[in-house]
Amino acid sequence: MRRRVVVWCVLVLAAASCSAHRAEPAGASSPPAAPARPVAHIGQTLQLMRIGGQRIAVTLTEVIAPATVPNGWGAAGKTYLATKLRIENTGTTTIVGNSNSDVSVVGSDDQSYQADLATVTECHDVAQRWFLIAAGASTTGCVVFALPPGVTAAKVRYAPSSGISEDVGEWLNP
Repeated sequence: MRRRVVVWCVLVLAAASCSAHRAEPAGASSPPAAPARPVAHIGQTLQLMRIGGQRIAVTLTEVIAPATVPNGWGAAGKTYLATKLRIENTGTTTIVGNSNSDVSVVGSDDQSYQADLATVTECHDVAQRWFLIAAGASTTGCVVFALPPGVTAAKVRYAPSSGISEDVGEWLNP
């Protein structure tokens, strides 16, 4: 009896999934995808949307490469770089975020690199990695990355709300 119930459930689910998928008639097209945001350059400000409709203006002001990790705390064989950012809350409510989870680097090897917890002498972390920015206020600081030998930063990517937001900004690094 149990086996019949299981088989019956599988058949019902299979039939439901088949009927839920309809073939597109010939010549039909899907709705157009949202246009891609153009890639910015260092010094340019991008208006980005966080989850909950909160707006921010992010400017990549500088890429420091190589950056110096003090007192030999850096990993052997890694090249450190720092991305200096200005984050302005252009919305109407206070926002909180983590710059280390919002920023990544696309290397010259086409790999994506996440922030490293290292500190560099050339600049300070964005509010110790966590930020709390009142409406109309801003903060400036760096996010640090450790890249393998021979890899440089091709792009810097900012994905608001730890990447949960669908809005993403990118800057080319010459």
